[in-house]
Amino acid sequence: MTSVVAAEHQPYAAHEGLPPPPGGWRRLLYPGFLRAAWMAPLFFGIGCGIVVLCRWWGGWHPIWFGEIIVLVGALIAAPIGFLAGVGVFDYWVRYAIGAPTVPEDHTGHGAYSWRDYFRVNTDHKVIGMQYLVTTVVFFLIAGLLAMLVRAELAKPGMQFFDNQTYNGLFSVHASLMIFLFVIPAFAGLANFVVPLMLGAPDMAFPRLNALSYWLLPIAGIMMVSSFLVPGGAFASGWTGYAPLSVHQPMGTIFFNMGVQWAGASSIMTALNFLVTIITMRAPGMTFWRMPLLVWANFTTSLLVVIATPFIAGSQFFVMFDRVMHTHFFDIAGGGYPLGYQHIFWFYSHPAVYIMMLPGFGIASEVISTFSRKPIFGYRLMALSLMAILVLGFSVWAHHMFVSGMAPWLRVPMMVTTLLIAIPTGIKVFSWLATMWEGKIHFNTPMLWAAGFVSMFVIGGLSGIYLGAVPIDIHVSDTYFVVAHIHYVLFGGSLFTIFAGIYYWFPKMTGRMYNETLGKLHFWLTFVGFNATFFPMHLIGTQGMPRRVSDYDPMFAHWNMFISVASFFLGASTIVFLYNMITSMRRGEPAPGNPWRSLTLEWQVTSPPPRFNFDEIPQVVGSPYEYGVPGARHAVLNGDRTAEEVPVH
Repeated sequence: MTSVVAAEHQPYAAHEGLPPPPGGWRRLLYPGFLRAAWMAPLFFGIGCGIVVLCRWWGGWHPIWFGEIIVLVGALIAAPIGFLAGVGVFDYWVRYAIGAPTVPEDHTGHGAYSWRDYFRVNTDHKVIGMQYLVTTVVFFLIAGLLAMLVRAELAKPGMQFFDNQTYNGLFSVHASLMIFLFVIPAFAGLANFVVPLMLGAPDMAFPRLNALSYWLLPIAGIMMVSSFLVPGGAFASGWTGYAPLSVHQPMGTIFFNMGVQWAGASSIMTALNFLVTIITMRAPGMTFWRMPLLVWANFTTSLLVVIATPFIAGSQFFVMFDRVMHTHFFDIAGGGYPLGYQHIFWFYSHPAVYIMMLPGFGIASEVISTFSRKPIFGYRLMALSLMAILVLGFSVWAHHMFVSGMAPWLRVPMMVTTLLIAIPTGIKVFSWLATMWEGKIHFNTPMLWAAGFVSMFVIGGLSGIYLGAVPIDIHVSDTYFVVAHIHYVLFGGSLFTIFAGIYYWFPKMTGRMYNETLGKLHFWLTFVGFNATFFPMHLIGTQGMPRRVSDYDPMFAHWNMFISVASFFLGASTIVFLYNMITSMRRGEPAPGNPWRSLTLEWQVTSPPPRFNFDEIPQVVGSPYEYGVPGARHAVLNGDRTAEEVPVH
């Protein structure tokens, strides 16, 4: 075990931080929400002016066209004005116009009070916390929308909403969960942890890291605010299939642009991770000494950079069909409707792994630590991540077996879909082998990790069924698919997100959470989740269609049971929120390494120092050598007496 920074070390000095903002009218020019309050409307006006001028110049009538005004002014120009107002572009603008750049004295780096979390910050730890809190807010909003959906489905017939409103509820629910919770929540955890695990002082591009976060609330607010426009929210599902989405009300363009902003955030973050992992590893940290969470984020970042432009393209094409009257997906104009699905799923099936691979990394860290055993098959675990990366691009059309695509594509896609179960199975067997005969400590993070393994296996098995053409034809667009995706993304992604939050909560906050409440949260969620989603397999195979607001009375009893269980599941989140808020304020002070873990982030104080390490660590061995006498991952803080542990 490496030595720990002295407990009395304070990561941030009380007198440091940004100077107070100027007074008077100069306050309006100081970066922050006040400047954003007038710059966003200014840029909205500029966007409107550009639209009006172009339409007047081209002789198009009416000159003031509401939908294009909303698109250009409210969804493009105003967010750029907001970003400029809060200050994410200040350094780059000064550089671009040739003005003297402000010397970097690091006063804006790090958090010295709660206010520092509400401004542009270049500290990866602050940005990680900003990500996590923001994504939890959107998780709560999306969960409330899901409960409204289940309230409508509790009984046959129409109870509370019309069909269009119902479609909007589940569409925004799914979009928020995927684009504004699961993907960025993993990015938030990795933002905090990965540079520490690498022995780096920060991310490679701190300003780009800050910008990538501030794109996120823009995307989320855009999707939620679609309920307020005429016609209601986008209502063609999170998939936004064309040509249906082309002919939906105005809320559809809020989805189109929300995906663009969220996708831009993902690409920026992924590029930052790739450069950080490749170029900023501590001395001695070869690729075969990296923790598996770093491997997971490396492969995930490659997936994001390669795949995300495809969904951006699909949404641009839909927007062009709608606003500019092109015919990409209009069959009457020579378009190809199935082309949308091919483009969309070429991103969105790899996106399933974007939402899973970081969770695999978290599970590996937690299971090894709390089993007190080296991870079983470390190199094969890392190589299986790369195998999933490659195979993930060869299975997209299994979502389209009943779409009318070329029949000859079915069998190859079925084969590759079943083939990708091999590297995934390697990971499951590795986790089980790591736990086998280990000295398991069932702390809250371990409960979530073990729950993830069991739930992900169920989701994986139902995925094999859906990958087989005959079964998929039978259960396509039924609640069997709803059960599958929730076992993969709720039982898989969300369980690992909670495992990661509980595992690194002491490191992030310097406080210990309440262990009893953490375990209560797990068991309430575990029971509520299975009671909600497992019966969906049964009614799905019996023919209960998904994405419908009314259904045959033969499914009434099961749907009432599912709706009651879903409210129980939603209530379990209250325990989590109470535990996090009270522990952050009044929890016991956390030691530097409460779990006796070997990875580098646990070898410094909780929370870490301002630039993570007082001295560059020297990595000398594997991060998982639990139970090996004399083994250590790194030496730091002046301790250079240990001999290096050879890597076999």
